Amino acid sequence: MKTRFAYAVAMLSLIVLQGPASAADLAAEPTVTPTQIVEDRWNFSVTPYFWMAGLGGETASGDDISMPFNQVIKNLSFAVMTSIAAEKGRFGVYSDLIYMNLEGSKTTTAKIVRRTFDAKLDATIQGFITTNALGYKIVDTPGTAIAGFGGFRYLWLNTDLDFSLGNFNASASGQGQVIDAVVGLRGETKFADRWSVGYYGDIGTGQSDVTWQLFGAIGYEIKNVDLFAGYRYIGWRFDDVAGLDALDVHGPVLGARFKF
Repeated sequence: MKTRFAYAVAMLSLIVLQGPASAADLAAEPTVTPTQIVEDRWNFSVTPYFWMAGLGGETASGDDISMPFNQVIKNLSFAVMTSIAAEKGRFGVYSDLIYMNLEGSKTTTAKIVRRTFDAKLDATIQGFITTNALGYKIVDTPGTAIAGFGGFRYLWLNTDLDFSLGNFNASASGQGQVIDAVVGLRGETKFADRWSVGYYGDIGTGQSDVTWQLFGAIGYEIKNVDLFAGYRYIGWRFDDVAGLDALDVHGPVLGARFKF
């Protein structure tokens, strides 16, 4: 009987001693949080948008081109505008694509030898713009994410320009392209439960003297879709590309970002 009692006491003591060790072992096992799951996989977004952009610029001969949005949309033949992003942890890949086919005109008056003439410039412009970059988040908090990036912007232009001054008429057409390296920052900050502010800026050079882009928007989240409205500006300064020395595209933007 004593032997059985001693054996039971020994077993009970062993269980008591092992209990805390087992609990510690369980506590030491790694746990996976939802944030870690998101960071360990690729997250994609596709953003179709409508850019209510007007055009401005200068021809190689010094004539001014100005086409506000109401002229652009009236003469818009075709447009495709979308952005794509893929992110994993702090790393990201970004691409933006724009294609437009449009035309417009500007009429002014000019005085030559004390006589007034009607001057008119008609412009038809086809353009393809793409900006592509690799980024790394330098700020990554629950409320704010800011990524620095580097990449390139490519511009292809095809222009037909017709100029008339009184009885004098001239026309020119050309095609050209430029590619430039760009660097910049892009980010998003939440300021309410579903509301956020997005911002973007880049600058670069290469075949252009300089190119730059600025963008700001307010977004509203609905499940996996973000609706946004903002303003965007892209500019170039170059030397006689498709008959142009300068090109500016700017205006309000409306769009939706689909996340998956």
